Amino acid sequence: MSIKRKLGILVLMCAATAAFTFIGFAQKEPYSLDGVVDSVWDKYKVQSTQVGGFGESNEREPAIFVDVYDKNDIPKVEKYLEDNLSKDDLAKYEINVFSNKGIHY
Repeated sequence: MSIKRKLGILVLMCAATAAFTFIGFAQKEPYSLDGVVDSVWDKYKVQSTQVGGFGESNEREPAIFVDVYDKNDIPKVEKYLEDNLSKDDLAKYEINVFSNKGIHY
């Protein structure tokens, strides 16, 4: 093979690698608090999720509420949220995972 042909193949391989890398970054969804909380539905049996606050209406503390069907999933869901939420969100929001065992009020 000639040097030009080898160089052309090398450039083509680099371009293909760069294209695949760009596609991988482009398809990755940006981080969002709601996205992480909503992803709990895909991993565990969840009755409800809510991002909001608790306490008096004028002094509400930010919190994330997750109601799971199986009380044995509580530590798993807490760990999942701690592993996937940003440090800023973990510092801002209190995580409250509980089980009402499928009871609707």
